[in-house]
Amino acid sequence: LIKPFLQGRDIKRYQPLFVQRYLIFTRRGVDIQHYRAIEQHLLQFKKRLMPKPKDFQGEKWQGRKPGPYEWYEIQDTVAYYQAFEKQKIIIPAIVQKASYTFDEQGFYSNDKTSIIKTDDLYLLGLLNSQVLDFVLHSIASTSRGGYFEYKPMYVQQLPIRTIDFDNPSDKANHDKIVQLVEQMLALNKQLAAENEPQTKTLLKRRIDALDKQIDEWVYRLHGLTAEEIGIVEKNQ
Repeated sequence: LIKPFLQGRDIKRYQPLFVQRYLIFTRRGVDIQHYRAIEQHLLQFKKRLMPKPKDFQGEKWQGRKPGPYEWYEIQDTVAYYQAFEKQKIIIPAIVQKASYTFDEQGFYSNDKTSIIKTDDLYLLGLLNSQVLDFVLHSIASTSRGGYFEYKPMYVQQLPIRTIDFDNPSDKANHDKIVQLVEQMLALNKQLAAENEPQTKTLLKRRIDALDKQIDEWVYRLHGLTAEEIGIVEKNQ
């Protein structure tokens, strides 16, 4: 029942994910008596966890909203919860630029994130590219300080270039982007584990160069002209 948990601010572009906090996920139907330690922990919050009775007549209820759930269960059914335990792309909700990363550890996350249940690193590369970020910035709502809302209603509108795997050129482009994204994820893992300042600087330079390579392949994939590339890069 104890799940590794992320908030939106924990998610960075291509960067590995680390366990900093945990979620007690007592979904509907859990028999809490099988988890005595968790039950004892939750008992100290029982008053605040109790669902509001339908016949409550007081001014203010100290617990949670009415519903057919036990005091120790989560309020909503969250029928899609198993998607969190799969490989997926995680998206922080409000950031300044594309900050998608890949999760293969089964993190749960809050409402400041959204997820795409997939292990498709080609898609991850496209989403983090300047081309698709240019499109998202043109359609998404903005917040103060140059932040944009990376919500599903905007992300689902992004033009994902489909691949014809029977076309050798298409397949080669796809495989090259996947290869570069794999390298990007590996370099970011190295960077996260590195403590020596000079080595960290070198790794950051390699990451920046690799990012530009991915962009170049995505430009090629979408058939952008030099003028169009200039417009995209000017607006980043």
